[in-house]
Amino acid sequence: MRTILLILIIIFSVGIMKSYADNDYSFGVRIMPEKLIENSDGILQVYALHGGHIYPQKIDNMVFSSTDSSVVQASKMENSSDSFITNIKLKTLGQGSAKIELGAPGFISQEIPITVYGNENYPIKLLVRSTPSTFSINGPRVGYFTVELINNNNSPAIAKDDILVNVETADNRIITLTNTQILIKAGEYYGIGKFEVKQMGTTQIFASTNSLQSASTTIIVSQTDTPTIHLYVFPQKINNYQSSISYAVAQLTDASGNPTPAKEDIVIPVTINDPNANLTNSSPIIQNIESNTPIIIKKGSYWGYTNIAVNAAANGTYNVLSSAPNGYINAGPSQVTAFTTKFYDDKSARLDILPILATGKDELIGILHLEDKNGNPIIASHDMQVEIDSSDATALAVDKVMLNKGSGAALVFAKVGTSIPTSISLHVVTYDDQTISPVISLPVSNSFKLIAQPLVPNILSNTNFPVAIYQADSSGIPVYFSNDSILKVIDDGHFSIQQVVIHKGDPLILANASSSKTGTSTINLISDNYQTSMTLQTVNNSPSQVVLDYLNPIFMNMKNTMIAQIFDSGSNSVFAQKDITLKLISSNKDVLTLPENITIAKGQYYATLNLTPNAVGTSQISILADDMPLSTYQITVNSLSPTLSIVSPRSTLPGESLIANVTVQYHGYPLKNMKIQWKTHGAIIQNSDTVTNQNGTANIVLLANSNSSTINLNVNATGLGYIPSHASAMIDINGTGGDIPGTNVTAAKLSSLGNIQTNLKTFKVGGIDTLPIMVLGTIVISGVLIKRKSLPSFKKISSRANMQSK
Repeated sequence: MRTILLILIIIFSVGIMKSYADNDYSFGVRIMPEKLIENSDGILQVYALHGGHIYPQKIDNMVFSSTDSSVVQASKMENSSDSFITNIKLKTLGQGSAKIELGAPGFISQEIPITVYGNENYPIKLLVRSTPSTFSINGPRVGYFTVELINNNNSPAIAKDDILVNVETADNRIITLTNTQILIKAGEYYGIGKFEVKQMGTTQIFASTNSLQSASTTIIVSQTDTPTIHLYVFPQKINNYQSSISYAVAQLTDASGNPTPAKEDIVIPVTINDPNANLTNSSPIIQNIESNTPIIIKKGSYWGYTNIAVNAAANGTYNVLSSAPNGYINAGPSQVTAFTTKFYDDKSARLDILPILATGKDELIGILHLEDKNGNPIIASHDMQVEIDSSDATALAVDKVMLNKGSGAALVFAKVGTSIPTSISLHVVTYDDQTISPVISLPVSNSFKLIAQPLVPNILSNTNFPVAIYQADSSGIPVYFSNDSILKVIDDGHFSIQQVVIHKGDPLILANASSSKTGTSTINLISDNYQTSMTLQTVNNSPSQVVLDYLNPIFMNMKNTMIAQIFDSGSNSVFAQKDITLKLISSNKDVLTLPENITIAKGQYYATLNLTPNAVGTSQISILADDMPLSTYQITVNSLSPTLSIVSPRSTLPGESLIANVTVQYHGYPLKNMKIQWKTHGAIIQNSDTVTNQNGTANIVLLANSNSSTINLNVNATGLGYIPSHASAMIDINGTGGDIPGTNVTAAKLSSLGNIQTNLKTFKVGGIDTLPIMVLGTIVISGVLIKRKSLPSFKKISSRANMQSK
């Protein structure tokens, strides 16, 4: 029986210790600096986490490796005596992504993703832009192109040395280059070339060097000046009643499809054929459908018309074709259909609208006809006047339309304005009302627009760059300037563009411009006849902001590492082109004392700052540097405060030995290797532990004095990263009663193991005190478990961020 009880006691103690030993830790990590640049050094900080809390214990026997050593190498591990954080040195070799694999006995293995960014201080490729990129063979033939140096983030990069760029065209029959090499000088980021248009076609300009990625731009040359004749037939359905007519209307259009005035009288014969019978009517031969006169577009006008008459009982669909004279393009045929339907009615009037040119004159805008509810043409049963209301009479005022008895269609004229309204609609007042939205365009001379665009695609702040200014038609094709004018620029404080004098017939103007700030701005340019705007954006590859990275919170009684890293205006990490001094200010020196300044050396992109806080609290860190905005950070300083619980008997006898222990915990989890200092009054220390064991417990053996009535037991616990903590207990000598735990200044909390030890103090088996046996068994089993725990047993899980740095 005695043996069985002793075995149960030891097994129970083992179960308690194993409940701690089976709890695995996880890794907390922090990458320093936050953004790593290729061909530089960095640090991966690793610390222990348990239950989501930092566990300030050194990590023993940690192993690590990189999944892609061509991107980043993990080369060396460092531990300092004044920190529980392990530093793994990183060496970045190339741009890309990799993972650092971490493992240690008692820890869940993890993969930590690492991203390495390119060096923004150096160009890696070229960018080519041509201005303009589309031409007409009959218009201006001079263009410019730029070759720009670009870095990893598609931002401009300044040349460290002179760079000679070879340029060539894919087809020198279409364009020819003024020079076949462009020199980008050291300290610059672009070069300019010139080309001349020779003939129609599509070609490219290629730019290349030995060390940078090549680039190209496309140039299109077309012929756009040949006018086109568009033929419209309205109405497209004719009642085959005698004297029914339709109208064939011809309009002259430019390359953009907009109506354009004729420079001479244009005579356009109209041909009608029956696709089924292969019969052709060409005035004056009379068939079922006939057009007796050609269409004439008068000089200065853009339209002309003729009648299409139907003979009685004609049925079928007929092709209507126009014959474009030399120098004009025929857009294609139309059709008209004749059939028998209801003769007379006065139902719905329908307007077939034509494209309209804003000439300020009376113009033909469409054809009005009658139709029934099924859309079939009908003949007016009496004289009818149809009104067409305009929503904007200043832009389009429509004349009243008269339909005589026996007719089915009539021409519609209107007084047209000289501008294009924001919106306009026509309302046909009839049996079944109709609403139409006409399309109005400006004459060619009025539809020209002013275009301004920088020759350089990406602009660096505080640099000079050229702006191309030219006149274009509505489709964006360059044309010669139509008149003399002075171009004025409204300065917005971000960009400055010189005033430009424009002469009639100029093909393109280059103006010098400069940027003074980083950001985006819209520039307005105004001349006597035109105005335009362009949006310019500049970037700054020089350091323009500093970011402080740190653990949040930072902790007392340990070294905390902060990283000050510099970035450009696009939040890309960049190297310092000269020494950068950062001035540091702490708003609360009682909590945090800072050096007056730190320096990011030339050729580096970050600096480290090691701090040991003075007290728990908050302080604002301010960072000031030349040519950078003020940066402020609210720093919180916390302490790692353990909980101490003393377990001891409530009473003892004079001259009797007793055992007490203290358990040190943090967030309910035992802390090992904490330094313990014991102090007693009323007893002699016979033996004691100076550090806590695997279970966070330290034991002491006391001999009660014969001449004292109480024993005062005091214990202090200190450890890496923790503030000193204290607990005390009082034990009566010659007293009676049960056991009671001691009192902790931080928290009066009993450990389950402590309660068991206390209760076992007076539990004897066969007259044998079980407590020394249990202590001895505990020590033996702990040694076995610690050795077992030291064997690697890594459990792979997907990587996750356990502690984020700010």
